[in-house]
Amino acid sequence: MVLALTIITVIFTFYAPFYLRKKAGKIKPTKNIFKEFVENDHGYPWSTDEERISSYQNALKEKTNSG
Repeated sequence: MVLALTIITVIFTFYAPFYLRKKAGKIKPTKNIFKEFVENDHGYPWSTDEERISSYQNALKEKTNSG
């Protein structure tokens, strides 16, 4: 058990940073899932802000008309 944990620690302490530094140009950042949700959020029927309620209703109309 100690040997396994030592090997894992060595890999993540020494090899992983070296590997990531070597592949830095090829790694493409992904979009944050939370930011994507916030950008696509239109509100809910129980929203208290009129703008969010109307945005929700417009999005609902678009979704039902396109389907």
